[in-house]
Amino acid sequence: MKTLLIALLTLGTLHMATAQNYVREIDRKTGKPCLRGKITFTDIEKETVNSWFKKGVDAYEPNVTLTNELKSLAAPYRFVVFAGTWCEDTHNMLPKFYKTINQADIDLHAVEMYGVDRNKETLNLEHVFYNIKRVPTVIVMLQNREVGRIIENVNESIEADLLRIIEKDAKELEKKKAAKK
Repeated sequence: MKTLLIALLTLGTLHMATAQNYVREIDRKTGKPCLRGKITFTDIEKETVNSWFKKGVDAYEPNVTLTNELKSLAAPYRFVVFAGTWCEDTHNMLPKFYKTINQADIDLHAVEMYGVDRNKETLNLEHVFYNIKRVPTVIVMLQNREVGRIIENVNESIEADLLRIIEKDAKELEKKKAAKK
């Protein structure tokens, strides 16, 4: 009896650990599936209608100098991404972001990503908490503090814009440290 109870508890825990964090909905405008809720890059890749993702990753070559600089600075930072799998701007930026963070050796666990519907809503209230109005939005965070965000389009390139945000924050932190001495 004790063994059965342990087995059932283990099975329940495994089921909860692998529970889906998102829903697959049909987009009212295109009639194609879109993902809403907490998602991963793997979730996007699994959807056959998201062939844009792999094509975009394969086509993009980030600037190696900039990704090497990102590699040296990005470790303490994390990224909160809001994407619409139905959105052309997401189709353009998200593969570039993915390729850039991979080239910069940024751990994928440092990325928290949410799929939104056309109303820019997630399954829960993350879109409200982060005040999401347009997608894609990439929010750069240090601990629980927002450092900066990229909304819809980049100014220069995804790697240049991320580096600019992180470098600015790192310099401000250094100034604060120096002022305390």
